[in-house]
Amino acid sequence: MTLKHSPKQSQRGFLSIDGVFWLMLIAIALGFIVWMGFKMIGSSDVAVEQSNISTLIASTKKLKGSTGYGSAGQNLVPSLINIEGTGSMGVSGSSLVNQWNGAVTVVSNGMTFTITEANVPQSACITLASKVAKDKQTSTSINGGSATTGEILATSASSSCSSDANTLAWTTY
Repeated sequence: MTLKHSPKQSQRGFLSIDGVFWLMLIAIALGFIVWMGFKMIGSSDVAVEQSNISTLIASTKKLKGSTGYGSAGQNLVPSLINIEGTGSMGVSGSSLVNQWNGAVTVVSNGMTFTITEANVPQSACITLASKVAKDKQTSTSINGGSATTGEILATSASSSCSSDANTLAWTTY
C-alpha cells in the first residue's frame, strides 16, 4: 500500500486583501452618495418653497380688482385655496404651512399684499431673501426689520437671517 502525499494546500481566507480594499472603497462611495442625497433634500425644500412663493404671488395678483385686493388686513388665503393657487404648500382648513411647518399668511394692504412665512431655517432664509424679490415692485423684510425694495444680496441676508426660526415678509403690487 502506497501512500500518496497530497501537495500542501495553503489556507484560504474569505476575502483577499484587495477584496477588502474594494469593499472599503464601495462603502465610502455609498456613504458619500447618501450624504449628498440628504444635502440635496435640504436644498430641495428651499427650491420647492421658492416655487410656492412664486405661485402665491402670481395667484394673488389674479385676485386684484379695480379697488385692489380688498380692505387692509383682509386674509386672502381662503380665496387662494379656493382657486387652487397655493402651489404645493400644506393646507389645513383655511391655513397654509411652508416646508418647515411654519405659518404662511397672505394679507391685503389695499392696493398691495403681503406674504409672510414663519419658522424658516437660516440657510433657507438667506436663499429666499436673496432670490424672491428681484424686481422694484417687491420689498422684503427679514425678522421684522426694515423693508428693502428689490434685490437683497446674500451677504446682507446673512447678517439679518440670524436664527434657525426666521420670519420673512414680501410686499408686492
